[in-house]
Amino acid sequence: MPAASRRSRAANLFAGTFLRRPGPAADPPAHDALIGVLDPYGNADRHGVWAEAPFLLAHALRFNTPESEHEETPYRCPESGLVIAAWARLDNREDLARALGTGRPLDELTDPQLILMAWRRWGTGCVARLLGDFAFAIADPGARTLFLARDPLGVKPLYYRLDERQLRFATTAALFAAGGPWPAEPDPDWMARYLMGLSAHPTLSAYREVRKLAPGHWLLVAPDRTETERWFHWRDDPPPARRREERWVEAYRAVLEEAIRCRLRSGYPLGTENSGGIDSATITAYLARFLGEPGERLHGFGFAMSEQEPAFILETSRALGIVHNHIITAPVEAGDAYIERGLRVLGYPEEHGNATGHIPFYRECGLHGIRTLFSGFGGDEVVTNPGHHLRQEMLDGGDYAGLWNILPGDPLRRSLRLAKAVALRRRRPEYNPRSRDAWLKRWHQRALRDEVATELDLFRDYMDSARYDAPFRRINDFILKHHLHDMQVTARLESCTLLAASHGIDYRWPLWDVRLVQQYLSTPSIEKAGPLGIGRYLHRRAIDGVVPGRVAWKPSKDMGTSRLHETLKTTGLARMAGQAHRQQAHLHPALEALIDQDRWRGQIERAAKGSADGEFAFMFRRNTRAIRWLNAWLHGGPVG
Repeated sequence: MPAASRRSRAANLFAGTFLRRPGPAADPPAHDALIGVLDPYGNADRHGVWAEAPFLLAHALRFNTPESEHEETPYRCPESGLVIAAWARLDNREDLARALGTGRPLDELTDPQLILMAWRRWGTGCVARLLGDFAFAIADPGARTLFLARDPLGVKPLYYRLDERQLRFATTAALFAAGGPWPAEPDPDWMARYLMGLSAHPTLSAYREVRKLAPGHWLLVAPDRTETERWFHWRDDPPPARRREERWVEAYRAVLEEAIRCRLRSGYPLGTENSGGIDSATITAYLARFLGEPGERLHGFGFAMSEQEPAFILETSRALGIVHNHIITAPVEAGDAYIERGLRVLGYPEEHGNATGHIPFYRECGLHGIRTLFSGFGGDEVVTNPGHHLRQEMLDGGDYAGLWNILPGDPLRRSLRLAKAVALRRRRPEYNPRSRDAWLKRWHQRALRDEVATELDLFRDYMDSARYDAPFRRINDFILKHHLHDMQVTARLESCTLLAASHGIDYRWPLWDVRLVQQYLSTPSIEKAGPLGIGRYLHRRAIDGVVPGRVAWKPSKDMGTSRLHETLKTTGLARMAGQAHRQQAHLHPALEALIDQDRWRGQIERAAKGSADGEFAFMFRRNTRAIRWLNAWLHGGPVG
């Protein structure tokens, strides 16, 4: 089917089916229905459907990079007959083309074409040759196989429903929602976990029959077999070192700059989120530097609700000459319109609030023709990790001189702290103390019924999240076994990527660049924390001279949020109580089976008074928000 060529807002999403065995089957969905779910807010720049028994692929494309304007949707190779639908941005196009020996100018090759060439050359091993954010499907009519793959960090989501007869897959779960082409059943266990903030999972979705392809995995489906494999693994290989060497800073800086530079490919103005912190300021400063004169090419977007945020946001913009700054000074709540859009795009309740919370940014981007939005998310998890576990590493390794140098305080205090550490050699506690205390208080303020929590053993999983940094004695262990294992990270990437795409925006996350993360993991620990306990030391040294010093060397992440947290204890609590009361009056039967309504009613009455302690206010907001999203999802739209 020839692709239409029209310009408007659209996502770059795909979906498809593979009838692996003959037999009676439901009528295939209308092509228009598929495209309508993939592109719910207007026709794509280009879209198309390819159908050849036993396959069907549908793709909606949003132009961004120069080569994407030549992209076919889906693309069928005239030589091999292979067909690919991809939501991809490759960052190693030149290296890949060179290894493939394409013999064609690179600007004539699209990313899906390069992926398909890699598949023909290396088969399932092709994914290990790709750098970037991607999800794709390759149909082979001759071999009657379907291959699905996903990037290592899970930036681009990919859902599927597989049984003995048929595979259905899509980059959004909206295809499986009630009223969608392939409706599935909401999972009560997922809903229970969602109420506790525990629903994010590498392979499970909100629907009983629907799975997610885990990040860094591929899936091959044939009529008589199904194969899946984790193709990506991080390396934990930093060499031992007891002194710092500038070469590690230079190596890290080179990869950091490339991680940002390679994502600049766009034929449109760029946007960058800037919170004023070190992570977002890094991305913002380097973008401005690489562009030379940012002018109309770069716009900054930020929330400024804490005392110090406005000054730190504008510090980078002033220093780098960014003239367009869009600042939001009040919290953004997910109203009915946001919830409706979120459900229509995601297919089920959002698992990370930044997805709808950043809709004002996406809308503003649309007004200025911006199709790419950069985020500094990911720094805290890896490359700007504070590195405080270095103390345990040095203690365990007997490097007492090094430990003395990184302890805070004057020489006498450091000596006393060192003597105490060596004498006691305390093991790390099982839980982070502050998290444990807060979690235990919040557990008793949940809305979920006791019997449901017991049946699903949720207390164990809930308290596991309170361990946080406590069990680890190495920086890399904390990163690899917690941050890079934490599905809340993937949930944010998935949700934000999809919501932004519905506004025609491609999110780019340079601090989640695979090469950069691996460079950090492979760097000696001594480089990651500095004298007197200075955290984020490797990153700070690398960006020194590019990011303003006031931002790069800010001693603490705190932006004066204590007053904001105090305000949130009371501000809007009574209004939210009214909202919760209306939800309770229209509660879906599936939620009635999960919620302890007497407990929730008591919480509503307490919140209606307009004042509460911090832990109660936190849980009441979480409970009410989760119930509101679940209720809207189950009812087919916002209620009350």
